[in-house]
Order: sequence, then C-alpha cells, then structure tokens
Amino acid sequence: MRMMCLFRAINWCCVLFWSGLHSPVANCALTTTTTNPSQVPTPHTFRFQNPTQCLKNEFYNLNLFDCVPCNEVGNGDGALGNLQPDKFSCKCPDGHLSIYERGKTWPTCDEICTPDRTDNCTSVWLPQPRPSNQCKYRYLNSTSAFANQLPVHPLISGIILTQTNPMSREGDCISCDMTHNFRYQDFCLASTLLRPYVHYNAFWQGTTAPDSSVPSHFGDLKFVAFFCLTLRNDTACQQLANLCVLSHFSLEKHSPCSAFLLTQVSDVVMKYAHSGEQVRSLQPFLFYKKGRVTKELLSKTLQLPDRKELRLFSTTFGLDGGLKRWGAFHPEILNMCQQKAPSLRMALPERESEVSCQLTLERLIDLANQRHNDEFLTVFLNFSSNWQFFFHQLPVLIETLTPENQRPQQEEWQLVKRFQLISASPRNNHLHQTMPHYEDAHKLQQYYSLRYVEDIDIRYTLDRDQPDRVGLPLIRLRYRHIEMGSRNTSLSQLYPFSLKISYDQVKRGWDWLILEVALPLLLLLAFAAAVFRLQNLRRRRKADLYQMSSLLEFLLQLAGNVAYALLASVLLLLLLQASNSRMLKILLYPALLLQFLFLAVQLWRSSQLELFLIDWERPRSSCEGQRLNLDSSSLCSSVRTFVAESSVSTWRVLFTANAWIRLSVAQKYSTLGQVFVVIAGYQFLESFTRGDIFLRCCLIAAAYLLTYLLQIIGHQLFVSNPLQKFIDLCSLANISLFSLTEPGFGYYIHGRSPHGFADTDMSSMILQLQRTQTMSGRRGLLMDSDKQAYVILPPRNLHIYLERLLLPFQRSLTGTLSQTMLYQKDIVPSIDGQMERTSIAYASVNRFFCAFIDHAIKDMDYIIKEKSFVEQLLNCETDNYITENRGTFYIDDSFSFSRVLLLGNHLHIFVLELLLVLSIFLLSSNLLIAAAGACALNILLRHVFRHWVRRNISRKTLIDERFLL
Repeated sequence: MRMMCLFRAINWCCVLFWSGLHSPVANCALTTTTTNPSQVPTPHTFRFQNPTQCLKNEFYNLNLFDCVPCNEVGNGDGALGNLQPDKFSCKCPDGHLSIYERGKTWPTCDEICTPDRTDNCTSVWLPQPRPSNQCKYRYLNSTSAFANQLPVHPLISGIILTQTNPMSREGDCISCDMTHNFRYQDFCLASTLLRPYVHYNAFWQGTTAPDSSVPSHFGDLKFVAFFCLTLRNDTACQQLANLCVLSHFSLEKHSPCSAFLLTQVSDVVMKYAHSGEQVRSLQPFLFYKKGRVTKELLSKTLQLPDRKELRLFSTTFGLDGGLKRWGAFHPEILNMCQQKAPSLRMALPERESEVSCQLTLERLIDLANQRHNDEFLTVFLNFSSNWQFFFHQLPVLIETLTPENQRPQQEEWQLVKRFQLISASPRNNHLHQTMPHYEDAHKLQQYYSLRYVEDIDIRYTLDRDQPDRVGLPLIRLRYRHIEMGSRNTSLSQLYPFSLKISYDQVKRGWDWLILEVALPLLLLLAFAAAVFRLQNLRRRRKADLYQMSSLLEFLLQLAGNVAYALLASVLLLLLLQASNSRMLKILLYPALLLQFLFLAVQLWRSSQLELFLIDWERPRSSCEGQRLNLDSSSLCSSVRTFVAESSVSTWRVLFTANAWIRLSVAQKYSTLGQVFVVIAGYQFLESFTRGDIFLRCCLIAAAYLLTYLLQIIGHQLFVSNPLQKFIDLCSLANISLFSLTEPGFGYYIHGRSPHGFADTDMSSMILQLQRTQTMSGRRGLLMDSDKQAYVILPPRNLHIYLERLLLPFQRSLTGTLSQTMLYQKDIVPSIDGQMERTSIAYASVNRFFCAFIDHAIKDMDYIIKEKSFVEQLLNCETDNYITENRGTFYIDDSFSFSRVLLLGNHLHIFVLELLLVLSIFLLSSNLLIAAAGACALNILLRHVFRHWVRRNISRKTLIDERFLL
C-alpha cells in the first residue's frame, strides 16, 4: 500500500509541477522531437515519466510523455553532438547553422565561421558575416543555393537555416525579397521550398468566408505543413493537428488532416499523398484506425490505480501549437452549465451523473470569445500495470462527423483523439457598418457561424467480477451548427447542452464463452468433419484430392457443417439468454444461406442417382434354346427381349417405380402440424416474454425443437417403418433395386421372391404368404439370412461395363416412339432398328445385374460383410476389398438408402426450416409470417424433389412419364 501511495504521489507531482507552466512554446521554433529508442510505445498507450526526472541533456517529449536524450537519438544523423535540450525539444546552439537533410530526423549542426575568427574553423560552409543587432528574419534556403559559392561542395542535399541573408555578404538580416521568397513570422523562406505545399491554398480558398478580406485560420496552412512535414518541427505538427480539428476533421484532399489520414488510418487511399510529403508516422496521434482494431480497442479493460474514481489527465494546446495547460482532468472543464458538473467517482447514481441546461445564444458567443478557437483538448486515462503508471488516450466519437459514426457497428466508426468544445467563424466588421460595442446586438455581428458540443457522454464499463478494472472510457460528442446570418437570430434563443458520465455494468458471461470458445471449437470441428467427409467421398469416387471437383465438394460439406455450428451457437445463446437480436442476425442469416445451398445440392444429387429395377420374374414356359453366356441356372427368363414368346406383366415394375416416388417424398414429421403446435404454444406463453424479442425467439426455437423431437419419437414408436414396407413390396413384386450415387458407391435392395414367381393369381399369392410364415431366412441375399438392404462398393469395372451396355439406350433417348412399347407382348413390325437395339441393350442390362447378383460372372464378383461400429457411426468404409473385379456388399440394418430420400434428410430439412422461421421472425416480428414461410418452403421442396425423382426414374428405367405418379 505504501508503494502504491508513493507511485501516486510521483504521478500527481508532475501535474502540480507543469500546471504552472503556461508559457507556450515559441511559434515554429526550429526544434524537433523524436521517439526514445528505449521505449516502444503504442499510438494509444504511453508509459508516463515525470518531467522532473529528465537529465541535463534530455528534453521532454509531449507526444510520448517521456524524457528523450539529445545526444543519443541522432546517432548516425551527422554532427549531432551539439544538439541542446530546450524543454520540449532539441535545438542547435547559438553560433551554429541548422541543416535539414531529407530522410534524417534531426538537423545537422554546423559551426558558423565568421570572418573575424582567428582560430581554425572546420565548417565547410562559407564564412558567415556577423548579423546586425536588430535582426528581423531568419533565412531558409536549399543547400544547393550555396553550391556556386563553395570551393568544395559538401554533397549535402537539404535545407539550411542561416542567421543572415545568404544572398548578401554584409550580414543583412532585416530584408526579405518577396520576388523569390515568402515571409512567415520571423522567417524568410525561399519560394522553391514551398512548391510541394502550394496545393494547400485550395483548402484555404474553399474555407474562406464570403467576405474575402476576412482573416482565415487556414491562410498559413502551407507554411505550417512545410515546417511539420519537411523540417519535422513538433510545434508546427501540433498546429497542423489543431487546424485539422478546427476544420471538423475534413476529409478533403487538401485539408490539414490529409497527412494524418495518410499515416494513421488503415483504409486511407493514396489520393491524400502528394509529391512533397514524406510518408511517415506523423505525431501527434490524431486518428484511430478503423475496422476490427476499433472493436478490440473499445472492448479492452484496464487496471485502475484507484477503485473509487477515474483518474483522467488532459492536455490543452493552443491553435499555434503551443502547450497551454496539462494536468488532472475535471469534468468542469467541459461544463457549460451553471450547475455543478458530475464527478469522476465510480458508479455514480443516475441522478448525479448528468447535468443539462439551456444555453442562450449570448452565452455561447461569450464562450466563443473566451476560448477564441484556442483550446484543443486531449484526454488520457491513468492506469497501472506491473507497478508502473501509463496513460491511454481516450477515443472520441463525434457522431456528426460521418454517417458511419451514427451506426451501431463499432468497426465502422472513425474515432479521433483531440477535440474542441466550441469554434467560431469570425466576421470582418471593418468593411460593414456595425452596432456600437456597448449594444447587445453587436455580438450577433461578430461571427458568421458557431459550432459547439451540445451533448457530451463519457461512458465506460465496469466488470462485476473484476471491480478494480474498467473498460476504456469513450467520449461521445454531438455538435450543433448555428448560422448567425439570419435576421430572426436573437441573443435570447435557447440551445440545449448536456454533460453525462455513465457506465454499463457488465459481466463476462455465457455470450463470451459461446462466441469466443464454443463457436471456434464448433467451426474447427466442422472443418475437420468436412475434411473427413471429403476423404471418404474421394475413395468412393476414385478421384484425385487436388481436382477442382474435390475442392467444390469440400466447400459444400463445409457449408453444411458451418450452418450446423452457427445454429448450435444461436441455440446456446437463446438458451442462456446471453446475446441480442443483432448478434442473432449475424449468426442466423449466413447459416440460413449455407444450409439452403447445401440442402439444395444434396437433394439434387440424391434425385439424380443411377437407378435400376432388376426383374427376377420367370415365365411359366421353358426357356430352351435361349441361354446366353450371362445365363445362370435360375436366370434364363431374365432375357426378356421382343423375340420372347412368353413374357410377364409390366405392372409390377410400374407399381414399384411409383412406390419409390411416393417413398422419396415421405417425411418423418409434418411441418403443418409442427407450426400449428408452435403457434398455439406461442400464443399461450407470449405474455411471459414481456415483449422481449430475444425471449420470443427462445420460446419459438424451444417449441419448434420440442415438437420436432416428439414427432420423430412418435413416428418411431407408432408408425410402421415405410422403408421396410418398400422392401416387402420389392419382395412381393420380385424386383430388386440397384442404385449408384457415385461410381464406386451405392445401395442395393434385394427383392427377389423366394417363390420364384410374383405374377400370379390371388389364391396362389395367399398360398405363398402362408408358406413364407413357415420359412425362415429365405428372402435374403444369403441362403441363411433375411437381410435385404445393403451398402455396396461395386467392382471398379462394373460402372465401365454398365456404361457400354447403356450406350445404345443413351443414343436413342431422342427417339419419337413411345417407350412403353418395350412392354408390349408382340413385336410391332413398324418399330425401327434403333428402338429395337435400345430395347435389347436395356434387357441386357437387366440380365447383367441378375448375373452379377448371382455370382455368375467370373471376372466380376463381390463379398458380403458387416460394417464395424465405427464405420456405421461415421458413415464410412475403412476396411474394404475393392479391386478392379471384386467389390463389397455391407449389410445395412439401418437402411442407409434413406439418405437419398427425404426420410434420410429430415434433420437437414428441419434445420433449414428452423433457421428460416427464426430469420423471418427477427425481420418481421410476426410468427404467422414465419410459419407460413416454413410451410411454403416444405411444400416447394417436396414438389421440386418429386419432379426431379420422377424425371430421373423415367430416364433410368425407361418407363414413360405418363405411367408415373
């Protein structure tokens, strides 16, 4: 505690010491400052050093609050050992020339050799005459102007400051030829030096008042910019910064802010750069960078040296760049009311934290006269770290500066570091008849316009868990502009003013844990899952990892996974009540877009799978003389071409295809019933939300999720499995389904009837059903098994051979004859050769699949095995035996072929509906509109998917669309 008190005493001792120093720095004294190499400050944070601790050879840098030695900072910059400290800067001693070279921070000091000196003088410059006693000017010129007068040119390119006129040999220091020079204060500047800065006249002319003879603060802008940017003079840079503030931080190309914007703002454009300006980090620090840095800046917390009050520090500079005051900051400095200003005590009650009043125009004019555009404030927060004291510049948000500053998005704000309370544009009353000074109306004729701060809000945050830390205070300002030229203007007009010091009590809660911890972990998991899924699909497709299709597949899987991660974060935020509607929108809208993109592509792929219906039905007559090389002992009837004398009914194929279409659009839950329950529950519980949009979203999400889970459980318990029903139908129809979603991956449903016949009369069918009840395990692909669903990884040659068989069919797709003629009993003589070849090719495909399933092809076979638990969990195949001629059939007890149906994508559809409901509700605050949107989405999705599946079945199974539902 004693150590803490000691540091506090040292800290505030400097305030008392420097508060008595009101003498401003001399205007544009040719001295410069730089950074202490031992200290590496940020543009916002400074380690405070007491000015009384500066040594004899050090000066105090007002920009960094640090003592800087004059004999160390300039190592390598020339003969700098002669530089001497002068309070806030270094300067060359008397009897020396100052030479400013391009690219060097400090001037080179060279001794003046006068003609009457008898000792050896080592100066390379010509002897300088002794100046007269009453000098009016100091002279600035280019070193090249001395080249013709020197016997040996020192090869120094820069600017030289002399005490006498370099064009006179008689010690002239009272004349300045205006033909080739400019006069500014007590300097005579060669006109060639100011050529790169003449463009600043454009800003001066643009800001000149209607009366051209009115003096303007920007008339000397080009001189100030020259001294700051070329001679690196700190006082001139302070003046340039003040002119920038006086221009209301103008973003024009030739404004005083252009150099600061170029070097201090991240998204600055090169239009601010000019040929004569050096692109370097300019001091003082005037702007904050925009973007993510701003948000991070406003969210940081700092350690306070005192838990009871804020310790603020301020500096006040005059318009000429000189320091007018520095010391402890008190809110009374900003107060324009007669009431007492709020104090800086922590967590002030609301009634004590604000003062407001109505100011008359006369009062504002008096304040403008008192300040005279000569007070520019910068405020710092005093905080501690590791037993050291630091200053942090407080960001200033001027709401009237840009439209972005009025928006809630912090990353779009343009924050500044210096401001003024009131500014005025003076009127030249020498050219117009004015009222006498003793008349009140005379005040109305002093200015063209006024700009003052009508609202000041110093806002900070307090952390409940860390009472000794405080969020970086933000100073919010709103200016009002008053035009004085109107005849209706009177001194009694009232204008508002308010000063408020407020705080927000925050606690690092669940929102930080979800957004900063849970969401990144979920996104990382989504990325890993997408990589794993890509690797699995690459093996199924037999594709190279570096192909463009692999990249697109990875992005698609990542989009779906990211949508789930964002939705999980939204549900956690809603459950824990740890966010706001804006954050929900930021998470929901991208998730909705990504999920819609993923689901649309997923369903389109599922509808376009390679689908084949294998007919196992045998005709009742013998098949003598019809055996080919693909026939097996039970397969001779499979060659159903037009030359067959005996054929079977085609209604079984049509019935199975239509059953597949109906199954493809079946769902495990009803969207209409779901939104009905959600609306009813919402109407019943809405009164408990107290109108809070966040609580309403939480209620809707919980009701929607709970209703979905209840429907899924009820469907699982009380509704017979439609997938098993379809498998039973395939067995009844004696038809198997062979599908490929990828060249090396697909599904197989073994529907071969154990009785050999399905096209029979009613009595025979009843007899077969009775016989089936007494048999066990006769419907499966294996003799001793009833497993009928399989995940297949076919041999690599299967897809190639299949494409060859389908080639005639693909060529005849544009034929004009009806495809239903394939199922006629007799051959119509008018059928052309192309149609006949297509029919024979498709019959060959059926024979090929029958032979493959019956292991009747020697060069193409498969094995049957079960998936491990890990393979079933991750939906992958790790230990397969795929070769060119051998594949693997995995027993599929979970009916994985539902993934190509809406039944297997019910979770994806539910997620999309939930995202849509929440998004529409956040936009409209109307649950009925959101529910209607979800129902419309579901109806549209089913209709489009049915259309896709129907078209695909017609193409792949050669069934005319008129026979399909």
